[in-house]
Amino acid sequence: MTTQTLQVNKDVLLRSVLKRSFKHFVRYFWDVIIPETLVANWHIDYLADELQQIVWRAADRKPKDADLVINIPPGTTKSTLTTIMLPAYAWAVDPTLKIITCSYSSTLSIAHALKSRDIVRSDKYRRLFPEVQIKKDQDNKSQYETTAGGQRLATSVGGTITGFHAHIIIVDDPINAQEAISDTLLDKAGKFMDETLATRKIDKAGTPTIMVMQRLHDRDPSGRWLSREKSPVKHICLPGIKSSDIKPPELAEYYDNEGAGLLDHKRLGVAELNELKTRLGSYGWAGQVLQSPIPREGAIWQPSWFRLGKEVPELRYLATFWDLAYTKNEKNSASAYVRAGTDAQGNCWVVDAGYHFKEFPALVQVMAAKEGPHIVENKASGKSAVQVLKSHGLPAREYQVKGTDKIARTTLVTPYAEAGKLILTPQAAEVLLQDPQQSVLKFPNAAHDDLNDALVMAMTKLLAKPKVVIF
Repeated sequence: MTTQTLQVNKDVLLRSVLKRSFKHFVRYFWDVIIPETLVANWHIDYLADELQQIVWRAADRKPKDADLVINIPPGTTKSTLTTIMLPAYAWAVDPTLKIITCSYSSTLSIAHALKSRDIVRSDKYRRLFPEVQIKKDQDNKSQYETTAGGQRLATSVGGTITGFHAHIIIVDDPINAQEAISDTLLDKAGKFMDETLATRKIDKAGTPTIMVMQRLHDRDPSGRWLSREKSPVKHICLPGIKSSDIKPPELAEYYDNEGAGLLDHKRLGVAELNELKTRLGSYGWAGQVLQSPIPREGAIWQPSWFRLGKEVPELRYLATFWDLAYTKNEKNSASAYVRAGTDAQGNCWVVDAGYHFKEFPALVQVMAAKEGPHIVENKASGKSAVQVLKSHGLPAREYQVKGTDKIARTTLVTPYAEAGKLILTPQAAEVLLQDPQQSVLKFPNAAHDDLNDALVMAMTKLLAKPKVVIF
């Protein structure tokens, strides 16, 4: 037997093994897109087997058993498995399959599609599956087709899918953590999943949708799907730590038995989980790691998160942050300020806080009397104030407030407070925590939220973007 014949026989055997086993396919083609050696864990093989069954049914054009929802923490190879590897495997099984992949970001969706295409173009894929060829005239970053009639379209929530129908739909993180705090964006993602994607199926009864995401809100897309009654959904829930929320419940026995009860002690070990808990805060931790999001009703700030400090150390980037409103009417919004800076350990100190009901000329005089530099939200009132302050030789700068809404912006900085990174002087604490009109502890249910906005602006600038020099 010649060497060439032996290689052909090996390739025939290997091809057969890889078509029958997605988990072996993942191992074999891993190094095509990821230079590091695959760190195996039981959940990868389990998910691979579940996904493989969906591909086989689609290839046989059998009706789906159910749509699949996978809830799993970040950093657990979910995107590599479902959005990058699975489409390439599906074409190895059946190059005529049409696939839609979707994420919250078109940039992310395209990046996944390109990596998947790298697998299909690789020498060893082409050697084992020569029938899978991408048409030269239908080979774009977001959409490409096989010569056998298969297609891959990468899109994003809200993106255009007109004229494209799929045998398999894969949704990987339909909403990100910042968007999940916005009711508007939650509804947008939910409607896209329920209305737009639902019309993009070749066969409504046959086309399965795979949704993989970390839980971000009790009304996020997976929450909506899990609460629906008509269409069957299979739910795989793999929290980062062993709990009663594991689904199917028999998977709990696979969590490590070394005392910590972890899903994947190599990717999400104790140190990594502790860092996530500090960074994400209670809400983020409950959703993204435990896969059991806490409803966001009620106040957002908790009194125990605020540290008090009497001896103010030397501070860096000390500035006064303003949320302005020109009015003398105390029923309207106030012009609120927070004076804050960071210490050597990276904590945010608020040394002064307050608010005023004054019209423009009087308010600018108040601002000029306080220590600068002044950081002012760049709405219309802020722009004119910055111009006047600069005309008097006072340091002032506009600040672009980003975020979908007040609750979203606030929730993004509360983990820093919960981690002990926010320290208040007694004067600042009295205003921020006890003022009957402006206490941040009442946000978002208080009548006024101007001090909350000023505090969030300061924390965003000093903690969320610590490398940004103010002046």
